[in-house]
Amino acid sequence: MEISSIEARLRGPDGVAHVFAAKHYDGSAQCEVKRGEIGLSASFDYSDQTIVVRASITNHGEQPIRIDEVRFAVNTGFEASARARFFKHGYQSWSASGACVIGENRAHRFDTANSIFRINHQSEILRPPDAPEAATSEQFTIVECDGAGDRVLAGFIAAAHALGTITVLAPDRIIARSLLDGITLSAGETREIEPLYIARSQQSAAAMAAQWAARLGRTMNARIEAPYQRGWCSWYHYFHQVTEDAIRANLGALAAMRAEFPIEIVQLDDGFQSALGDWDSTNAKFPSGIARLAEEIRSAGFEPGIWTAPFLAARDSRIMREHPDWFLKHETGGPLRAAYNPAWSADEDKFAYALDPSNPEFTAHLERLFRKLVEQFGYSYLKLDFLYAGAAQGVRHNQNLTRAEMLRRGLETIRRGAGARAFILGCGCPLGAAVGIVDGMRIGPDVAPYWGGEGSGDPSTVYALDAIIARSFMHRRLWLNDPDCLMLRARQTQLTSDERGALAATIAGSAGMLLISDDMALLGSDEGEVYRAVAALGAEIDSGSAETPILAADLMTTGPVRSLVKQSAGGATAIIVNRGDNAARLSVATLGIPDAAAKIGAIGGVKEPAPDQIELAPHSARIVRFSR
Repeated sequence: MEISSIEARLRGPDGVAHVFAAKHYDGSAQCEVKRGEIGLSASFDYSDQTIVVRASITNHGEQPIRIDEVRFAVNTGFEASARARFFKHGYQSWSASGACVIGENRAHRFDTANSIFRINHQSEILRPPDAPEAATSEQFTIVECDGAGDRVLAGFIAAAHALGTITVLAPDRIIARSLLDGITLSAGETREIEPLYIARSQQSAAAMAAQWAARLGRTMNARIEAPYQRGWCSWYHYFHQVTEDAIRANLGALAAMRAEFPIEIVQLDDGFQSALGDWDSTNAKFPSGIARLAEEIRSAGFEPGIWTAPFLAARDSRIMREHPDWFLKHETGGPLRAAYNPAWSADEDKFAYALDPSNPEFTAHLERLFRKLVEQFGYSYLKLDFLYAGAAQGVRHNQNLTRAEMLRRGLETIRRGAGARAFILGCGCPLGAAVGIVDGMRIGPDVAPYWGGEGSGDPSTVYALDAIIARSFMHRRLWLNDPDCLMLRARQTQLTSDERGALAATIAGSAGMLLISDDMALLGSDEGEVYRAVAALGAEIDSGSAETPILAADLMTTGPVRSLVKQSAGGATAIIVNRGDNAARLSVATLGIPDAAAKIGAIGGVKEPAPDQIELAPHSARIVRFSR
């Protein structure tokens, strides 16, 4: 395992691209190379089968240069011909993450997707030919070979200043790219590159991922101290049709059913705003305004929460009419399209456009807006959605900020306006740049009142379950994980009892935030019992999770059965999910909990001694408790 080269992809004053490469490192702690007007420095920290590389680029000339990217080539020590897998980590909250066979596919469905979809799910609209989407992971990856006793992880352990990708075309070589977005390096200026961390270990892939996340969290001062979160959200029953009266009806029910559904937060989601982008004014469905609604929520004994998409606006918004210069621009000069939703606009144009956090006038507006939402209107829980728009590729006001810096500047401005005590939940967000600013983060796609299936590409419960398990290692290392809402209702849903139970068990086992989103008129004592069981198990597993992570037992596998395991002093808890359409079986021994007695059950169900082979119905889950 070694760094074989570092390359900077540059453009000179004439705009011509060229490569500055430094190669053949000999294991020394420092390296400095100067060629012409460009200098590259690197330091290497070697310890316990890990390497941390810190590099910088200096312009020794008199003319500015532009930096597009810096590349690190990593030799893994594996055979190039070995059959191997890599963990392909997604770009933002909703992007899929999971194991892929190395070299199996050179094409990916994103390759032919429209530009809005790629702005949404890739750190680059177009991948370079030697870093195709099918072989590229965001932020970090893990490489695992058949028959090898160890694995190699490579990932950036800071993310405030650059987006990063990791490409694996063959098991023996990893290419890590720090994306600098063509920023200018002035005469005499030095640019530090985000440090790269490489580790070889015989630990499980999930344990290695948790260690990487812990290092990233420490570097970026992750906010991980908020208490276990419980709440209600309007989205998954009312969607855009939510009304003031519907919120009031559910608020009354929640107050009356507090013993059955103990929650702290009541969050208004999308559908209240006068126009997309105008978050302090309401439409006709909310005649009393959102300040009055927050007062009613607080008077009922709950914490008021509100949804915004702070980096998006539609053409019929006040912000777009009055401030067209606040938007990212397409290369043709018009505002950059970043989303499409017919429900968002009364205008014939149903696109949403990306606002530009590199524009200081816009960020000053953001700070005023969120100070108003928190201090004047009374919302202390803020869900920020579609945040990828703040890092979209477009012509930005300040071309000397990278897109990671642009997004982070916008988020820092929101935090400054909201204050340190507000709980900020990120969603649809490129993950690394938000660490240290948000308190919670959606780590998967939307759940839905249906299961979903392979190849659908739409929000669905099964894809949400995949993400909850794949990104479980992030919880209380980078933020509190938000697995999305628990869907309890047995009516007005296509989810079966087993499917609702699988979602409930997985959310509880992940120890992530617990929000429900049903019309409370559809819930009764049975649903209340399930909710309280999820809350109790989730809080139990969350306790101590900052020290002992919740880990996927099978992060690098692709079969229908997935599992989560949380170790504790007295034993362990495992959640086993069959996401497949056929019955499945799992051996208890594969969970790796030695010398422990096991009992099996479901959420709120009777526990009985676990058999050696656990039978799982399609779309179901079981909970196994181990005690020593």
